[in-house]
Parts: sequence; structure tokens; C-alpha cells
Amino acid sequence: MESIYDRLNEFIEADETVAVATIIDVKGSVPREVGAKMIIHPLGRHVGTVGGGCGEADVIKAALDVIQTGEPATVRVDLTEDISMKTLGVCGGIMDVFVERAARQTIDDSRQPAADPSVVPVLLASVRAREPVALATVIDGPNAGRDAVVWLDKSPLGTLGLGEMESRVIADAQDVLRGRQHRLLRYPASTPAEQAVQPPTSNLQSPTSSFSVFVEVQRRAPELLIVGAGHIAMPLAQIAGMCDFSVTVLDDRPSFANQARFPTARQVIAAPLRETVRDLPMDADTFIVLVTRGHSQDVECLLEVLDRPVAYIGMIGSQRRVDAVFELLETEMGIDPVKFDRVYAPIGIAIGARTPAEIAVCITAEMINVLRGGPAVSISQRRRERDRRRRERASGRMNE
Repeated sequence: MESIYDRLNEFIEADETVAVATIIDVKGSVPREVGAKMIIHPLGRHVGTVGGGCGEADVIKAALDVIQTGEPATVRVDLTEDISMKTLGVCGGIMDVFVERAARQTIDDSRQPAADPSVVPVLLASVRAREPVALATVIDGPNAGRDAVVWLDKSPLGTLGLGEMESRVIADAQDVLRGRQHRLLRYPASTPAEQAVQPPTSNLQSPTSSFSVFVEVQRRAPELLIVGAGHIAMPLAQIAGMCDFSVTVLDDRPSFANQARFPTARQVIAAPLRETVRDLPMDADTFIVLVTRGHSQDVECLLEVLDRPVAYIGMIGSQRRVDAVFELLETEMGIDPVKFDRVYAPIGIAIGARTPAEIAVCITAEMINVLRGGPAVSISQRRRERDRRRRERASGRMNE
């Protein structure tokens, strides 16, 4: 998401007028997810995709009209045709794509505070600062295309022009932001009785017809911390980076931890492992992979992150090695074994991986599965189920 807004900002700064297409709703099987975006350039320098094929061609055609007229439009892409050799792009579902024009323009005080130069730089600044932020956009009606930047802890930037409904919609958008998933909000028309009790000032009146607002949550790029810069870390950093993880590599050996070995990593740190892991900021968007050169280093770093509020902790090692490590931590250090249930060890999804690159693929697949709430079963699931049964049996014996 950040990269597409980077490119959008570049077009705007260069005084180029483009259109932005966003998938706002889907039904059934479609090629892209809600929130997927595409920049349509009048000279064909498009960025991103909303699915390709004939459906995307329809979106591009509509976007070129939007660039000319300035009037936003919603394109329905129907992919439910029967499959034949003559049909293209059939997935079996329907997606609605909102298309709006984006261009450098003089700030309109009725829409945004005069001090705000543009929505796009504000969004980018919040995303880069890892602040929870969303963009609320009116999709239909006379206010279509009006938007507001929404945060959880400060007033919104911009106004949707919804009068008495504005505060309710902003509160709903904040709830969507807390849920961390894009959402299309639909509001019915106000009734005559509701209209009668509204203040007479026209700019405070609620819409008299139904309207919809799409709330696009600007999800922070997940942070991946790879502890250990060995043979698995190299392809893992590259593959995870391609999947939009922001990658940091840590190792205590400068000959391993350097930018030449990890050119795609956002940050490469050569420093003591345990102390550095302890001091690094982590949150619910942090993924940690422990692939050091020895189990003692893995254990030391695991102890520093076991109670941190991170999204994922994965640790390399065979089943035998993992069992031995967890038994050691339980019996000699008194660690509650329940805590080990959050550790993905042995790491990855079972795909029969053998080479470093294949292992990196299975680790990345597991992280994506966690990030997206996917249905794949991790290699570590068997261990967790076995350990839970063992604890239940032990608890049953204690209660007898």
C-alpha cells in the first residue's frame, strides 16, 4: 500500500493527472482482494493491478473517462460467465471498483483545512511513522469522492460533507480501523421525520438519500526480524521482501550481517544478539524468525521475545531439537510450557522443503498464513496438539 501511494504522490508532485481504482466490495471468487489498488495513467504508465484481464480493461476504460470528467465512478466487474474458450478472466465472482481522479489542486477550504497540502503525503507520513490510520471516502451520491484521513487518537483531516451524519461515520470508520480490515459502510436515507428535526443550516443537513463510505485501512507493512544471517536468512530476506515484509536482519558477525549480503533488507544490524533483540521495538505487526547458528543463541533470543506482543515467533530446528529446547526451558528455567504454544517450531509449512531457498519459501508461507488468517496447517501444529494433550493428562492426574 505504501509503495502505491509513493507512486501516486510522485505523479501528483509532477503535475500529472491520473485515476485511482480501488476494489471496495467483492462477492465470490475474484482475482484481487478488497482494498487492492491501481493507478491508471493516461499514457499507459499504470501502477498496480485490480486483477488483470477483461475486467481490468473495463476499469481502465472507465478511469480514462474519470480523468477527463473528474466525476468518480464505480465499475462492476462481473466474472460469473460460463467458462468456454471464448470467455476470458472468468473467476466466478463479482467485484465493485471505485475510480476517482487524482491531481494537484488548490486546497478547497470546504473539504480540507487550508494548512493541509494533500491527503496523500499525510497518509504516507502516518504509515511511515507506523501510526494506525485510515482513509474514508464517500463512494456515491453528491459527495462522492470526498474523503477524510481518520486516526484513533486525533481529529480527522478533511470532511466528508455529511452534515449531521459526519460524526457517526467518522466513529464507524475508527471502529473499522480498530478491526484492521477494509470495509464498505452503507447508510440508508434519512426519513422525512429525521429531516424535519435537523437544523435548517444546509451544510449541517444529513444526506436525504442512501450513501456508502469505503474505509481503507492503511495497514503497516509487517516487520520481519530475522535473527541470524546464515544460509537460510539470505533467501528468506529476499522472498519476504517481495511479499511486502519490511525486513531487518541481525547477526553478531559483521562478515555475515552486511548490506552486500542482504541488499533488499531495510536494515542490517551487526551487534550482540540477545541485547539487541531486547532493545528493538516490537508490536502486533512484528514477525520474528530465529535462525541463528546454534540453539543456545536461539534460546537466548526466544526468552527475550516470548512475552512480547508480536504477531509471530518462528524458530528453526528439528522436532527433536525443539522438544529438547522446550524441555530445558520448562524444567531448568521454570518457563510455563503454555507459552511455547505461540512458537512456530519446527518452523514453516510442510512442503517437503530441503534447500535453503525452499525452506525460506515454507517459512514465508507460514508467515503469510498467520498474517492473512489462512487455513494452512503448520508443521508445529502436531507438536502443539501433543503438548496440550500431555498437559491435560498431567492436570487430570493432579485432580484425582
